[in-house]
Formats: sequence, structure tokens, C-alpha cells
Amino acid sequence: MEQRVNIKFCFKLGRTATEAHEMLVKVDAVSKKCVFEWFKRFRDGKEDVKDEPRSGRPPTSTTPDNIERVRRMLADDRRLSLRMTAEELKISLDSVSNIIHDHLQKRQKMSTLFLHYSDPATCDNGASGDTERRVC
Repeated sequence: MEQRVNIKFCFKLGRTATEAHEMLVKVDAVSKKCVFEWFKRFRDGKEDVKDEPRSGRPPTSTTPDNIERVRRMLADDRRLSLRMTAEELKISLDSVSNIIHDHLQKRQKMSTLFLHYSDPATCDNGASGDTERRVC
């Protein structure tokens, strides 16, 4: 925002976009393309240095409404995957993951199957050909 005000100031002084860029590079890192775009806007009569409203999806999907929707979906069916939840709510996988882990403090349970054999001699460990492979 500050750089835009400086660009507008240079424009009002009658400087060229190249001169404004050279001056601003000494103090701040602003791209030449950015300076030229803002000069064009000011030449076209647009005086406001604020961004124009954007259409489309909001920058973040972790709104209180989406957090509540994810919470309700998980309460109804704990077996839902991140992908299924994201598709249902039409938000990104990352957003669903952030909501579940950061906002709802849910963690994935790791279920591990340990096979227990009373006689280690019956274990094959996949060494021979046709016998069933087991982990001991």
C-alpha cells in the first residue's frame, strides 16, 4: 500500500514510470512491472490505491461456518476421509486438514495390527515359496 502511494506521488509530480521505479528501487524492492501497472491505472483516472474487490472463492476456507460444518460431518460419520469431506463442502484438502487438526484438535488414530504367534517355529517370514507369509 505504501509503495502505491509513493508511485502515485511520483505520477502526480510528472515523473515517468521508469524514473519512479529507479527512485523506489533505491529505498524499496518494487518490480518495474508493478510500477508500470500502477502508472497505467493512474493515467486511466483511477486514483484509489486500494485493491479492487476480487471475485471467486475467499482467500481462506477456514471460516467459523466451515469449521462447524466439518465438526457436524465428523460427528455424523467418523470414517469420512479428508477427500470426501473436502468434496462435500467444496473446500480444499488443506483447509479441511487445517480445520480438523488446528481448530477441532482431532488427530488421526494409527491402528496397527500386531500378529502374535505362540510358536515362532510356525513363522515363515516369507523365506520359502508356497507357504503363507507372516510377520512375526
